[in-house]
Amino acid sequence: MKAKLVPIAGAEGMDPVSLAPDKPAVLGRSASADVQLLQDKVSRTHCRIAFEKGFYSVEDLESKNGTWVNDRRIERAILFHHDRISVGSTEFRFELESGISEDSSIIKVDGDRESVFHTEVREPVVAQSPSSILMEMSMGMPLAEAVERDLAAVYEVINKINAEHHLDRLLESLMDSVMHVTTADRGYLIAAKTMNGVLMPLVSRNKDTVPRHARNTFSRSIISEAYNDRCCLLLTDPTSQYDISESIVSQQIQSIMCVPMCDTEGALGVIYVDRIQSPEQFSKRDLKVLSAIANQAAVAIRRAQLTQQIESLFRDVMRTVINLVEVKDEYTYGHSERVTAMSLLLAELYELDKVERRTIELAGLLHDVGKLGVEPAILQKPARLTDSEYTTIQQHPAAGARILRDIENAEPIADAVRHHHERWDGKGYPEGIAGEDIPLAARVLGLADAFDSMAADRPYRKALGHPEVVAELKRCSGTQFDPDLIERFLAGLDDKESFPRRIAEIYRRKNPQLQFASPVS
Repeated sequence: MKAKLVPIAGAEGMDPVSLAPDKPAVLGRSASADVQLLQDKVSRTHCRIAFEKGFYSVEDLESKNGTWVNDRRIERAILFHHDRISVGSTEFRFELESGISEDSSIIKVDGDRESVFHTEVREPVVAQSPSSILMEMSMGMPLAEAVERDLAAVYEVINKINAEHHLDRLLESLMDSVMHVTTADRGYLIAAKTMNGVLMPLVSRNKDTVPRHARNTFSRSIISEAYNDRCCLLLTDPTSQYDISESIVSQQIQSIMCVPMCDTEGALGVIYVDRIQSPEQFSKRDLKVLSAIANQAAVAIRRAQLTQQIESLFRDVMRTVINLVEVKDEYTYGHSERVTAMSLLLAELYELDKVERRTIELAGLLHDVGKLGVEPAILQKPARLTDSEYTTIQQHPAAGARILRDIENAEPIADAVRHHHERWDGKGYPEGIAGEDIPLAARVLGLADAFDSMAADRPYRKALGHPEVVAELKRCSGTQFDPDLIERFLAGLDDKESFPRRIAEIYRRKNPQLQFASPVS
C-alpha cells in the first residue's frame, strides 16, 4: 500500500513525498535524511515513517521539539488517511494511495459518519458477566441450545486468554479467538499497550481470501464512536442507494461490529470485525457474544499491562543491583547475564515448570549480590588469594541469601543463591551439603557459574577454549558437579545442534574460541 505526505503548511513549493511499504522514510535536518527540513526546530533525525504489519506508523526519534499527529505529541502512532503530521513548523497531510475514496465513510476522519447501512444497533456498554450477558438473550426466546453453544464458546475464549499473562501473546490469542467465534473476514484489535498510551491498531487478522487491497482498512469514525462513547455498534445491510464506485461497496462490506473493551478504569481499546465476502450478516446475538468477550478481555489486558509494568520496574531495580556488584570488578561485567543465560539453557535439559524456570532465572541474575560486601581489591586481585581473603569470598552466597530472604515469596531464589557454591561431594560452602540435598536450581546455577569462570577472562588467567572447558567439566563430574547434570550437558552438545550454537552465541563477544562447532566426545 503506497502513501504520500502532502505539505500543507510551512513548506512552500515542496512537492508531495512518496512513501513505499519497503522503504522507511526519515524526516530531519541532516543531509542524510530522506526528507530534509532545514529548520531550527527540526532535529537532525527527527522522526521515522515506516510500514509495519499492515499499517503505516510514525515514530519520534527523540527529537527536541517532538513530533505531532493531529495536534497531539506522540512517541509512536499509527497513521490514518488524512492525519496531520507536524515536524517543526512544517505540517503534512498523510494520504493513502490505494484507491480509497476521499468521501467514503470507511476512511472518513472528520465530520459525522454518514449512514450507509439500513440496520444500525447502538448499545451502551454494561458491566455484566459473560454468562449474564448471554443468558439475557435467551429470555422469552426458544433458543436455549444456541445460547448454550454461545456461552460455551465465550468461556472457551475466556479460559484461553486468562491463561496468558504476556501482553503481546494475549492480544494475538484474543484476536485469533475472536475471528474463530465470529467467523469474521477481517478483524482488528485497537488499543494502547500501556495505560493512558496512544490508541493504535496492535493486531490485525484477515482471511486468506480477502484481497490485499481490502486489508487493513476500517472505519476510524466507527472505532472512535465505540471507544469515546463506550458503546457497542452493529451495522448491517449496506444501502442500495450508495454509489457503487464508493469503497464501501467495492469492498463488499456486508456487516460491521465494533465493541469497546472496558473495565472500571475506562476503555482500553476496541475490537472491530467485519464481513466483506460472506452474504451472512452479523446479528444482535453476535454483538452480545463479542461484547461478552470484550468485557473479559479488558480485565485480562489490564492485568497483563500491570504485570508488564511491574516486571519492567523489577528488572530495572535488579539491573541497578547487578551494576553495583559488577562495577566493583571489571572482569565480571556481564557475568550475571551470561550465568543466567547458561542456567536457563541447562534448565531446558529438565522438564521444569514455569515457576522453577523463573526461580533459576532470578537466582542467576542475583547470585552474586552478596559480593556487595566484599572489597574490590579482593575481587580484582590477580594473584592467589590468602586464606583470610578466600574466607571473605566464601561468605558471599550466604550474604546474598540473607538479602533475598527479606523479600516475600523469595525463599526458593534465596536457597539457590545460598547453595550455588556447594559441591556434589559435600566439600563446598557455606554449609557443605552434598548430592541431591543441594537444590536442583543451585546445582544448575553452580555449573553455569563455573562454566562462565572458565569461558571468560579472569584476573588470574585468560578464558579457556571449548576442549579445555569440556575436559574440566568431565574431570569434576561426581565431585564438584552433579554427574547427571554433566551427562545431560554433554549429551546436549552431542545431540542437539541448537544447544552448542546457543552457548557460542552467549559467549560470542566474550570468548570467540568457545565455538562448539562439532560434537564433543
